Amino acid sequence: MSSAATTGGTYPMLECGDLILRYLERMGIRFVFGVPGGSIEPFYNALARSERRGGIRAVTARHETGAAFMADGYARETGGLGVCCATAGPGATNLLTGVATAYADGLPMLVITGQTALNRFGQGALQESSCTSVDILSMFAKCTRYNTLVSHPDQLEPKLLQALSHALGQEPGPVHLSIPLDVMRHPVVDRPGLRHPDAFITQPLMPAPESMQLLIDELSQKERVALVLGEGAAGSSQLWVQLAEQRNWSIVTTPRAKGLVNSFHPLYKGVFGFAGHDSATRALHQESADRILLVGAALDEVSTSGWDAETLMSERLVHLSSNPVHLARATMAQLVVQGEPKFVVEQLLRASRDSHQRVPAWQPTQGVPAYIDNRLKAGCLVKSGPVKPQALITYLSKQCPAGTRALFDSGNSFLWGIHCWNLGLPEQAPPNKNLFHIGIGFAPMGWAIGASVGMAMAAEGAPVLCVTGDGSYLMSGQELTAAVQENRNLLMVVLNDASLGMVRHGQALGGAERIANTLPRVDYAKLAEALGVESHCIASMEELYALDLDAIFERPGPCLLDVRIDGDEVPPMGARMKVLNQSD
Repeated sequence: MSSAATTGGTYPMLECGDLILRYLERMGIRFVFGVPGGSIEPFYNALARSERRGGIRAVTARHETGAAFMADGYARETGGLGVCCATAGPGATNLLTGVATAYADGLPMLVITGQTALNRFGQGALQESSCTSVDILSMFAKCTRYNTLVSHPDQLEPKLLQALSHALGQEPGPVHLSIPLDVMRHPVVDRPGLRHPDAFITQPLMPAPESMQLLIDELSQKERVALVLGEGAAGSSQLWVQLAEQRNWSIVTTPRAKGLVNSFHPLYKGVFGFAGHDSATRALHQESADRILLVGAALDEVSTSGWDAETLMSERLVHLSSNPVHLARATMAQLVVQGEPKFVVEQLLRASRDSHQRVPAWQPTQGVPAYIDNRLKAGCLVKSGPVKPQALITYLSKQCPAGTRALFDSGNSFLWGIHCWNLGLPEQAPPNKNLFHIGIGFAPMGWAIGASVGMAMAAEGAPVLCVTGDGSYLMSGQELTAAVQENRNLLMVVLNDASLGMVRHGQALGGAERIANTLPRVDYAKLAEALGVESHCIASMEELYALDLDAIFERPGPCLLDVRIDGDEVPPMGARMKVLNQSD
């Protein structure tokens, strides 16, 4: 008889794996993403018991990196914790890239890895990854917020709660519990009244009154303010737009926050930074802005256009975030305020309630915002001939259903997505959450494929779009079969130019050797068909326009579009090239 069915004293007995799931269930977690194996088997036994009673269930990835990417997408969609697991040894090492990606993007994730039994540590057990072998704890140490071996059953509950507090704190990120086989299946008492995880999770941070008053005074004295929204403004973006309308401030977003503002808003100047828009850069220059208010973003390469000292990285900066990691590099800023952006904007709105400027009228458009690069604008509206990537992205942003979650993979995909994906229609209210996603902190190829599956698992049937390149798909495309198995609504668009496109264009723009950038011409539609996925090959704009996207999104299950794009179109990668070509 399983120890989970035995009794001890007056209380029923669980195994340690069951206890973990009980806590996660109380937090509203519905899925654990992973790949089973010997040393993690007791945890999968607990997942089987959970699934039988209608609780948390397992979703099987095709590779452990894909499991971590799925947990990433799940966390983005829910705004909470993603959970992934793997067995000892190679299962754990395969997780590393996905965990590092979540760490770089500040996403809460619980990572559970198995270990061989404690009494076999140091004896050369199969897939051993203990401190005396391939030391998995050391590997995870620099890409997690909390990282520990659970070496005794009595350690599990306190260490789990500590891990959750770190994952969901002011500096969110992945946390790692490495649990040996014998510890995971050890019986524990199922006492009523588990401690509620909320008691161990950091609550939203109210800014210090002195800092808040300094911020109010600083902004009230300046007529020309540029508001830059980062991903940390999600959940309060509509309030920030309301404030900008009251004060007639220019609005700019970082690449990660592109999905927080209607692309056609008259005050919106576009994306600043990686693959961004010239109008956003001009809005941040001295002649346009006396102060730059940056909300909820770190001062990294992506958000600062390569640490541009004439814009964000200047003494005109006022930096606000609840995350101290975001604020750590703001040494040049005029003012730094730590606090929850929603609390801050509510106070700013109260302080400026008597200030109402005339907001410019919404301007008629020709289908694209005015700030799109003139070099690309005509191509965005092409309706015939070869598929230009900017036309593809513009068309998809218009034709996909309202509420579509859009993920863009590393390479050409996120370059075109950042610049050309349009959120909303003129005079349409923005969403309450960020619907535009890029995994750009660590930027691994194939991230969007796994992340889109995890997002589709959490999205309750809402449409999910993944735009990836052929190079990324050859790395991770097998994860699409998880969407088949789970019957999730997901449209996978493969930009097929038979090359590593960003590498190829970067070599040409930078004067480098043209080497190692070609791929075979693969028929991804037939490949998808072999995987049991509905698929279409798109070789022209006419074929794209003839496609019934509404019907595709209404049908259950995934669909793949193999889009033969015009590979000669150069993506907007000037900011990246500037950094790569710097000599000092």
